[in-house]
Amino acid sequence: MKKVSRKDMANMSTGEFVQAAKGPYRELLKYLIPYKGRFALGVLFGMLYGLTNGLLLLVIRYTTNRVLPDGNNSLLNGDTSSAIPITDIIWICAAIPAIMLIRGLFTYLNAYCMTWTSLRVLSDIRVKLFSRLMNQSLDFFGKRKSGDMIQTVFNQTRMAQMALTTVASDAVKQPFAILTSLAVLFYIDWKFTVLALFVFPLCILPVIAVGKKVRKAGGKEEEEAGMLMVVMQEAFAGFRVVKSHGREDYEIERFTSANDKMMGFIMRWRKALEAVGPAVEAVASIGIAAALVYVWKNDLSAGDFIALNGGFVMLYPPFKSLSRIHILLQKCLAATSKVFELMHQDLDIADAENAPPLKDVQGQITFENLSFHYKKGIPAVQGINFTIEPGKSYALVGPSGAGKTTLFSLLMRFYDPKEGRILIDGHDIKGVQQASLRDHIGIVNQDTFLFHDTIYNNILYGDPTATKEQVEEAARRAHAHDYILEQDKGYQTIIGDKGGSLSGGQQQRLSIARAILRDAPILLLDEAMSALDTESEQKIKEALDTLSKGKTTIAIAHRLSTILNADQIVVMENGQVQDQGSHAELLDRSPLYQKLYNLQFSAGI
Repeated sequence: MKKVSRKDMANMSTGEFVQAAKGPYRELLKYLIPYKGRFALGVLFGMLYGLTNGLLLLVIRYTTNRVLPDGNNSLLNGDTSSAIPITDIIWICAAIPAIMLIRGLFTYLNAYCMTWTSLRVLSDIRVKLFSRLMNQSLDFFGKRKSGDMIQTVFNQTRMAQMALTTVASDAVKQPFAILTSLAVLFYIDWKFTVLALFVFPLCILPVIAVGKKVRKAGGKEEEEAGMLMVVMQEAFAGFRVVKSHGREDYEIERFTSANDKMMGFIMRWRKALEAVGPAVEAVASIGIAAALVYVWKNDLSAGDFIALNGGFVMLYPPFKSLSRIHILLQKCLAATSKVFELMHQDLDIADAENAPPLKDVQGQITFENLSFHYKKGIPAVQGINFTIEPGKSYALVGPSGAGKTTLFSLLMRFYDPKEGRILIDGHDIKGVQQASLRDHIGIVNQDTFLFHDTIYNNILYGDPTATKEQVEEAARRAHAHDYILEQDKGYQTIIGDKGGSLSGGQQQRLSIARAILRDAPILLLDEAMSALDTESEQKIKEALDTLSKGKTTIAIAHRLSTILNADQIVVMENGQVQDQGSHAELLDRSPLYQKLYNLQFSAGI
């Protein structure tokens, strides 16, 4: 689908706009298909509503002519010879509220069906868009602002829903209301109706006049709404940094600026939109005035007089709604295009067609001629060749930027290598299902992330099928059980956003408990003990030693004291493997390892 920028839309002619809108709105119709029955029912009720418009005019004409024959009420004049019985008058007059009741019922049923349909379409679009985003790669998220994506998933999908259902409803209901009213008006007096029709084309002029202004203001509003989301998301996510640097006023200023800009564009859009109504009303009033002159000159009956003027007035609301459709569509196009642009974004990391699941993993990992770069021309790792034997413990050491975490990301298939491949038990990981690959890998990250949820659910995240006993056992093995019981509600304690109510060491132990519960044959430890004190470190080390038995364990560690007993230590620098061996072997022959060791242990680290 061709991307439509806001700048392009602002400069489009009406014809170009219609062509540009076809793609996104045709895409929207696909989401309507599962609910076409309820949607059709809503359209039917809208058409019936339109029919009652014409029926109401006929009833008003008939009732007025019966109650006020020749413009006089015989009962009020004292002439009872031609008077209609009062009971008949009551029944005749009761037809008007009866029709209004039926008309209101059809309006309600139309609104109900359309709302029901629109909410389900909105839900489907949001779920599919969110699912699409969740299947994107880390590289995709690294290049986009999360606040902008939140804005697209939450607000811009709602604009897409409005374009499909609200506009679609009016596009059927209102023309039908106009046609039925016009049919009755032609029936009553075709000359009057023909003259009235000359007024309606004038009502289009205000719509055309504000169209381009609406396109600009509507697009800018969506853009600033996205920026507002970005500011909020960054301020909340980095709240500790904001507080520690005393930058509250700066963030408030950023938010205020983005909010003021968005409000300004909303007002410009609303002013343009609301200006259409009075302009159309002014033109329509000319027609009403002309109708009064016509009725007087042609000496029409009271019933014809009221019905013709009522019909002209009843034409205004549906025509006003139709006049806004073009304006609403212009505002919705930018949002709708953005939604489907993201939804059709190619997946950087995707399963191969008919890729089989990875099964019965023993844990042998082979890196073959592996090279990868985040930015073109700047390799993160290059020429990596080594094999990790199953059931053994390995450690990756080296200065910052050596490529250690990159190897973890490639092994988890967060990225695909530019050259070479990674094999697990002889299977290229690019040829198996990603979900099955990650099911066999447990990981404890340096940057612990916990959800705003209970302690129990945060541990259960490692294996949603685990029992309560298994969750508590994982916590015991991670030396977290005791401090969990000290919390107000134990395992049911809500720990706050990102685990903010817990200390760094407590958060790390919950993360380790999550990995223990997962019980995967491959275990990745990215500075797993970086946030622990000496006593806790020893306890966790013992727990991880127990957990690691029979598993392939790879640890990244800047603190060499935590990996001295690893079966093999891989020394990395500048994205390359410099050496590999046991602690004793590397201490004897590797200058880089010797340097790292002496820097830490000579300083008492």
